[in-house]
Amino acid sequence: MKRFRFVCRLSLVIFPFSFLVMQSHLVCTAQITHAVSNRNASAPVTIVDNGRSWTLDNGVIKVTINKDSGSMPSLIYQGVQIMAASGGTWEHTPQGAPQLTNTITIDPTTNGGTRAEVSVKGLSNGTYMISRGAPGGGTLCDIELRYSLGRGDSGIYVYSILSHPASYPAAGVGAEDRYITRLNQEFDWITVDKDRNMLEAAPTDWGTGVVVHAKEQRILSKGVYKNSVEHKYSYSGMQYKTPAYGWSSTKMHIGAWFINPTIEYLSGGPTRIDLDAHFGDNGNPEPIILDYWHSGHYAGARASIAAGEEWTKVVGPIFVYVNSLDKPKLTSQAELDTLAATAGNPTVPASWRENANALWQDALAQARKENTKWPYDWVKGVDYTPLAQRGTVTGRIALIDPLAPKGISTKLPHLTVGLTHPDTVPDGWLHDARYYQFFNDGTEEGKFIITKVRPGKYTLHATADGVLGDFTQADITVEPGKTLDLGKLEWNPIRYGRQLWEIGYPDHAADEFFKGDGANFWLWGWNLRYALLFPHDLTYTVGKSNPRKDWFFEEVPHATNLSFVNPEAKDPANQRFGWVKAESLDEYPQTNQRGPWAVYGQGSQTVWTIKFNLSKPVHGEAALRVALAGVNGMRDGLAVAINGHAAGTIGDGRDPDNAPLRNTDAIRYNTDKGLWQERTLKFDAELMKKGENGMTFTVPAGDLQSGVVWDYLRLELDENSERDSVKEAVANKSR
Repeated sequence: MKRFRFVCRLSLVIFPFSFLVMQSHLVCTAQITHAVSNRNASAPVTIVDNGRSWTLDNGVIKVTINKDSGSMPSLIYQGVQIMAASGGTWEHTPQGAPQLTNTITIDPTTNGGTRAEVSVKGLSNGTYMISRGAPGGGTLCDIELRYSLGRGDSGIYVYSILSHPASYPAAGVGAEDRYITRLNQEFDWITVDKDRNMLEAAPTDWGTGVVVHAKEQRILSKGVYKNSVEHKYSYSGMQYKTPAYGWSSTKMHIGAWFINPTIEYLSGGPTRIDLDAHFGDNGNPEPIILDYWHSGHYAGARASIAAGEEWTKVVGPIFVYVNSLDKPKLTSQAELDTLAATAGNPTVPASWRENANALWQDALAQARKENTKWPYDWVKGVDYTPLAQRGTVTGRIALIDPLAPKGISTKLPHLTVGLTHPDTVPDGWLHDARYYQFFNDGTEEGKFIITKVRPGKYTLHATADGVLGDFTQADITVEPGKTLDLGKLEWNPIRYGRQLWEIGYPDHAADEFFKGDGANFWLWGWNLRYALLFPHDLTYTVGKSNPRKDWFFEEVPHATNLSFVNPEAKDPANQRFGWVKAESLDEYPQTNQRGPWAVYGQGSQTVWTIKFNLSKPVHGEAALRVALAGVNGMRDGLAVAINGHAAGTIGDGRDPDNAPLRNTDAIRYNTDKGLWQERTLKFDAELMKKGENGMTFTVPAGDLQSGVVWDYLRLELDENSERDSVKEAVANKSR
């Protein structure tokens, strides 16, 4: 058998999609089986035609593909049925199309059993809404679904080809589109990243939970997480940084994973997040893995095609990977006894975590292999650019920021650089699912290489931690098989004057603020617990307060009804699980979608205060620069006052720099990141005074899911007497 041995240590791994992406993680001792045996791993691939379905088999993986819908109801690995219910399905399928064809696109009898591939294709003829009953809506596009299996592959490749001929009327691709698998219930450990890597609740614990505000979030009254809320959006991940995710089984020691070898066919760029894994919504649900190439979640992305426009997009191939432990670490009775004794806020067996980590690390290693093989040379007959016809773009971005405070580094940590389709809307690429996007990580010195780019015209975008705003360079043309060296590009961040103070660190996330770190932000209910953590709201003193302790990562209304607290919880304000009072299904049947939220889901207005000192009176114009990692509601913006006098509203829409806030459901969906947005509020500097000043932010009373998720705040000052000298300094620095 082919095995990999891992030794427990802290290590650095280069993840796919990145020129230089590194992340620390724990790798634990275990052995991974990639195939049943050497004999099976070298067995030829076969296809059996069953009439209404095909069976593809390579001795390791055996799958069944339905010829009508293109679904995959069965995936058998080492004799174990991985799937449950409908198995693997696409949101949009060819089933019911006016013209349906079934084809073997790669016949293993012609290549010595090296690879097999089958296709189910539906032509809409521009008249029929394929998948009209799907949650994401229908589409007028033609749809082809393909499944490919190679010799020795420990998984199946799946991809979808959507096409819109010029003869078709205007069309969209629905509100969402995804590939989804439903697994058998032996899979009980969920893994999205190092923080969402945990034992799940039992399916019936979820199924019998009381719905609180939406069917996707339920209070558990029994099991290892009793007195907690399980919310499927807690497991949303950033697609760019989540190359392998899924479920594993603490009993079978098998893992099932989705691997995106690239994000070029996904949407919204490197900060896009979406659902990765969760339970279904029924009373005894199956574990689910999802791969969204677009959706409306978190202010999402769309793909609209005009009448007469010819368009096609290949989504995938996605690799559905399965692995297993040959010699898992055994679980002691003492570990099981401890788990039972700590139900509610559980101490999970270390052996389970070690086994799950070993499976996940192997999946991450497989993701790196898939990334090196991209684009796959066996994909034929669709609009899929081979490697030899793809281009490369290189360059170096230099940060030029003459108005930055002295001593600020010009390095660009976590630099991410990419190419998107030209768009006249400034942030249109963040919502784009029509076109392909190409991103890689650069170095702190600003060097970058964007590889494997399809030929075409693009706009270059770059972000880096520590720099407020993005870098953009238009008119980039990539030619087939060529390297384009852009040389030195100067990044001149916008500043409206000298910096008086800042809070936080601009990195498109709230991770530097209290409870915004990876171990906490995704846990349900911080909007409730804010009232426990800051009973008198928040006052932050510039130069004295610590943002990691004194600035909460989200500002929400102040809960006035604390009946949500579990009276038996030791530390309901801080403990991870078991802090919520369980409710009765008799009182709150699951048909009641609000449930107890109607009792405790409203709050009073919240007023946060920033105190800062000025050494002398000031005049001119001040600019409050705010970066938000998320927004819920706040249609009227976030009111700001200086020393008791109204200074304006963040998001008042009066000028392009202070456009209305865009709802991203960040608080509702438990995230510290997503659709990032920057706003600038300018006000008369004479509202400030010599000595101590107070700036307040007011979130109005209302639903506890309204408010903002913070990334960064900065106050700048342009005094009339300094304007000419500031412009001269910038001009001299740029020469």
